[in-house]
Formats: sequence, C-alpha cells, structure tokens
Amino acid sequence: MTSGASAAEPRVVTERQFLDELASVTRERVATQFLYLMAQEGAVVGVQWEQPGVDHLRRYRVRDACPHCVVLAAVVTLAPVLPLDGLRAGRARPQYETVLRAGRLPHLAFARPAGPPGASWLGDCHAVDGDPHSDADCPRHAVPAPTGDPLALRPGSLPRAVRELYPNDGAATADLARRLRIAQDWRADAQAVASGIREAAATWAFLRNSCVLGVPVPGANGLVLTLPPGRPPDDRPLGELHEATVRALPSGGGPVPYQELACLLPEPASTTQRMPTYAGAVDLTAAAPVRTLRLPTPRRPLSTTGRGVLLLYEARHAMGRHVASAQVRDSAYWDSEAALNVFEFTLLERVAGRHYQEAVAAYLQALRREGDLLTRPHKVLDRRRRKALSLAFGGLDDEELHLWASVAYRNAILELLGDLKAFATHLRLQAG
Repeated sequence: MTSGASAAEPRVVTERQFLDELASVTRERVATQFLYLMAQEGAVVGVQWEQPGVDHLRRYRVRDACPHCVVLAAVVTLAPVLPLDGLRAGRARPQYETVLRAGRLPHLAFARPAGPPGASWLGDCHAVDGDPHSDADCPRHAVPAPTGDPLALRPGSLPRAVRELYPNDGAATADLARRLRIAQDWRADAQAVASGIREAAATWAFLRNSCVLGVPVPGANGLVLTLPPGRPPDDRPLGELHEATVRALPSGGGPVPYQELACLLPEPASTTQRMPTYAGAVDLTAAAPVRTLRLPTPRRPLSTTGRGVLLLYEARHAMGRHVASAQVRDSAYWDSEAALNVFEFTLLERVAGRHYQEAVAAYLQALRREGDLLTRPHKVLDRRRRKALSLAFGGLDDEELHLWASVAYRNAILELLGDLKAFATHLRLQAG
C-alpha cells in the first residue's frame, strides 16, 4: 500500500527546508525499514520511507540548489539520524556520481540492519533508466552520458614515458594492442553477466565509464602509467614523472584520495593465476593513487560467465575503496565484506539460476543437519548437482567448479544465520 502523497506534484522548497523536513520525518517514522533518496527526471528529488504495509513517498523540487548536490547533502544529514557509519556515508558520493556519469538516474537505498538498535544502516546505489540531467545541475554534475570508450587508444600518440618501457615504438604498439584485447574480452564478459541485473548496473557503469587502460612500470611494484583516451601525449620522461609524483604525494604516508578513474591492468604473459584481483597503486601519469584491476591471461581460462562474475565482484570491491591507506579491519570493514559477498550471491542466482540455488539448498540442509560448519563441504554436492552447476556456466573444470561450490556454501551460511551482521562476524572469525 502506498500513501496518497506519492501522487502529489513535487513541492517547491529551499535546500534548508528539504534537509530539515527529511531529518524530522525520518525521526518520526521509527518503523522505517528502507529509505530511498532518488534523483528523478525534471530536477525532482524523491524520498521514500518504506514501513511494513505502507510506502510513504514525497517528491521535491529544490529551487536554490543542484538536485544532485541536494541528494548528497541529504546523506550527510541522515548519517546521525539513521545512523550511517563513515564508510557507508562516504561511499554514497562516488557510487552516486558513477551512475550519474553513465547517464542514468541514481537511487540511493538504505536498509535497516537486523542487528542491535543503533547499528549502522546498510547502503547501496541503484541505476534507473531515465535522463538525470536538467538546467538546475551544477557544473560538477552537468555531465552528459559518455559517448567515447575509455579503452579507446591511438597508438601513434603514446606518452613518452610509456614508449620508454619498450625497445621501440613497434614493440610498444604490439604489446598495448595485446593488453587492449585482453581488457576488452574481460569487460565483455562482465557486460554479458551484468545485462538485465539491476543490482549490477552501477558496477557495470563503473567498469564501462571509469576504467582506463594501464601498464605497470617494470621493476617498480605498485607503479603504473594510465592511458586515458583523448589526453594529449605527455612528453615528460619516466624519471621526471616519478620525481613529480614523489613531490606531489605526502611524505608522511597519510591517507590520500584515489582518482575518480580506475585502471585495468591486463597481463599478456601466460600465468597460473586465473582470477582478476583488485589493488591500489600509484599512477605516475597523474601523480596520484589509482585503483587497479589486474586481468590475468591464464593457461587454463575460466568460463566466460565465471570471468564476468569475478570481474564485477572485483570492480564492486574497487568502487568501495576511496582512500589510499592501510585498511582498518573494523566492524565497518566486515560489514562491507558481507555486502560484497551478497552482491556476488545475487549475480550467481541470476546467471546460474536454479542449479546454483539447488547447490545452496544442499549446503543449507547439510548445515542444519550437522548443526555447525561442515567438516567436509566438498562431499555435499552429489554428481548430479555438480554436473548441473557446471552446465549452468557452460561447462567447468574441477578447479572452477570447486570455486563456485565454495561460494554456494558461503551463501548457505548466510541463509542459515539469517542476518547480515552475523554473517559479517562469521567472515571475520574465518579470516582469523
């Protein structure tokens, strides 16, 4: 059931009036289980409080501020009211603006946790079809949907520092062409998985619009050169870029924000490593930290569906990292890890369907029977279920089959616990 307020025309208010009303209504509606802050077409901001049996929607047009700035200011206002911890409040902006740059309507979603009162609410950002831009947008947010491909390169205009990594320009062009094909293949697999899955839209937008090609600097672990398209070639030598980066970064090693873009680091050399990995690095091109996604070229490739799921998982991981600093493994960190697992479970439920769900059900039944974690989880799936799970991915070797079976086992543990907070505690304990 939806209240009559949902059909009303947007109320015209000031930013101060909007934020004050948002805080007061949220405090009054103590039974709210889900709260949405939604950019809507025509510079309208929608707020929906969902309670058992009733959804209360109000729509606003803020006359003195950019609607997107207003939504992000609303997150700050809600942080002490819901409450939201610093991790979830902090990642709202990059997630929101990633969806915005994709030319879609960002809908921030917050959910009451099942834990004790006062625990931080959970948060996410959905991408909804529609035009998010209007004349009310500020210069930062008046960004049209991208038309170019961030992986588009013109080999004839390579920066000098990149050319210095190779014996000659021909070797540079050939190697970068190989790297580009690897990145495009991985990204195509992620697109195939994300297609039609609402929960993956923002992550795919990040991969498609914010990830450029990068190359590692040999012999210098953690240093890369990014290649954003359309940028004039930089004529500075590698040594000069390195010196400029040392001067730009704080000497004390304090936290420094990552760039908005991230980079894909394809690895042309054949390796036993099969899965993509996320890591932080320093980009000498911009003299700033950058998030990287390493894309291996294994001797035994994973299934295309498996590659897509794993790249989306790691891209989601990268989206949640905003500052280059040592990760503190506090409760917020483990809550984030739990949410990342749920994202992976959602992808697998959609792409592997009932065969994945049957595997989860088999593990759940075994967990209930044993009353504890399984001593031999690899014995749970019989031949029929293993074959069915393999066919859901188009055929798997034993190693990859074990990978997805272990994910199904984790999914079953979440279902047994029935609570994301308890699942976060489980992950922390398992990590030792």
